[in-house]
Amino acid sequence: MKKLILTVLCCAALTGAAGAAHVGTIDNGYPGDTEAQAQMLCDLGLLRGTENGFELEKPMTRAEAAAMLTRLLGAEQAALRGDWEHPFTDVPQWADPYVGWLYANGLTNGTAETMYSAEADVTCWQYCTFLARASTDYDYYGWLLSYGENEEERCNAAGFVRGDAVSLSARLLRETYRKNGDEQGRSVAQVLIDKGVFTAAQLRDAADGVLPHDYSWAGEGEDRALQYTVANVAVSSVKVGEDAYLCEPNGDEPPVYVVAGGQGEKNTLCRVENDPMALTPLYTFESEARIGEVCRIGDMDYLYTSVLSDDGPATRTVFMVQGDTVQPAGITVEGSWELRPWTGGQLLLSETQGWLLTGNGVQPMEIYGRVFAERDGGVLVTQSVTAERTEICTWTADGQPIDSVTVPNSGLAYPSADEWTRMEYAPALEAYNDVYLWGSAGLYQEADGRLTQITALPAYDYSYDPSDGSYVIVTHAADRFVEYAESAVVYRTGDTLARILPDGTAQPLLPELPEGSLLLDTVNVLPDGRIEFTHMTPTEPRLMGRFTCVLADGRVTVTGATNDIYFMLGEDAPAREQARLDALGIGAGAGDAA
Repeated sequence: MKKLILTVLCCAALTGAAGAAHVGTIDNGYPGDTEAQAQMLCDLGLLRGTENGFELEKPMTRAEAAAMLTRLLGAEQAALRGDWEHPFTDVPQWADPYVGWLYANGLTNGTAETMYSAEADVTCWQYCTFLARASTDYDYYGWLLSYGENEEERCNAAGFVRGDAVSLSARLLRETYRKNGDEQGRSVAQVLIDKGVFTAAQLRDAADGVLPHDYSWAGEGEDRALQYTVANVAVSSVKVGEDAYLCEPNGDEPPVYVVAGGQGEKNTLCRVENDPMALTPLYTFESEARIGEVCRIGDMDYLYTSVLSDDGPATRTVFMVQGDTVQPAGITVEGSWELRPWTGGQLLLSETQGWLLTGNGVQPMEIYGRVFAERDGGVLVTQSVTAERTEICTWTADGQPIDSVTVPNSGLAYPSADEWTRMEYAPALEAYNDVYLWGSAGLYQEADGRLTQITALPAYDYSYDPSDGSYVIVTHAADRFVEYAESAVVYRTGDTLARILPDGTAQPLLPELPEGSLLLDTVNVLPDGRIEFTHMTPTEPRLMGRFTCVLADGRVTVTGATNDIYFMLGEDAPAREQARLDALGIGAGAGDAA
């Protein structure tokens, strides 16, 4: 008989209703809590209880674990009918067939040559080892405990209970079965179905609202079908055609929509019904517009149609779906938009208008642009970018304007003269803390929504000097465009340092250097008034190393480097970098070199 070894279950029954609090340390984060998962296992015939209920908060003995594992594998009748032998002398009579069956099938070795430790409490690692042996050819079970940080350690500290056994058993159903060289990619639940332990329909009914579900595609052409999957098992399906696609607001709970149609055809929005699986047509759009999801708020879904333009951005129109009713939301946006959580719903922002999406409909808001930060008191900071200017605005929590600053984009260096490139690389705020906001659009102080522009010069990092109330910034000249790539991401940065005096006057701290001489990263004014900064150089592929330098009396001294500098460029890399800076005329040894 081919050995099938699959999950384990605690041996108490479920009498309470689903919805109780999570029990135990192991938390799957599933839609159904521990009690609901236990009921699901019971409904599938994998868990049998007693008159005392599941008792999920109590420990479980190794004898009870043997019985539960055997039941989970659908092997209880085989265990009870067989005459199984084992070498253990401490197994109670009622558990003898279960331990014997596990031993005969290589699922348990006991704790000693003749000891099973039947009355000892099963531990997390023992239980997980049972599950690993049930579904793979190995004792290694780390893959089963990868759902949360230090699950096994936390479980050991709290004590392994029946609720933990239920959670792990439910978790195993979704895992891939790899026993006896099986390479079919089936889940443990699918293997149980193939063995006749339960049916796909029974899994669908028992797991409804308990296990996470998903959708997948099967077939091609006119036979292409949408499948409803639970524990990686296709429990039902419906034909949708080769050009259909999904819309899943929030991506997890029903309703889910299918857009049926194809290239050159009208598109019909359909709601997916799961029991039985079918498509309910809701609305046919008189265009080839692509339909996508915006968000779900309560029982209101916000979707949009997108029409591409040959010479500009797409135009998107938002509509609302509630039950069988589909209606326009009164929102049309050309170009980009941003969606963010907001009081009572979601805030949808274009460059010129804002809307609050709620479960009852749409409320126009004064806010517009891209949200950069949310400040104390609910103040929002937004940036509206065009090819000509960047406008930085602050807003109250109810969408009323507070303050604004406009930064012109003219006279600046760009990678190209293309309008969209100019917008992409236009000055913008890029970082913030509790007091300041900074970036290529300058350095600003914010208090109660009011903006104070400290400088309009690009500020990629800054440091405050309390001795005179000035700021030292990483910056670059307006006719420069300084950027670098790290880990395949492109960043903008500066190539010089400047001091911004309290009256806004800028004092250069380094002379203008040949392009590419420095890629500055951070700056810090030291207590003694010297200026410490870091600058970057390529080390490993797609990574940048950092040299640490100190600027004093107009001269730069290299004081250190990151480990990758030494590893990739050698132990003498700081000395060679110092010589390079000296040759540029800014190093501490520049006078000697001359």
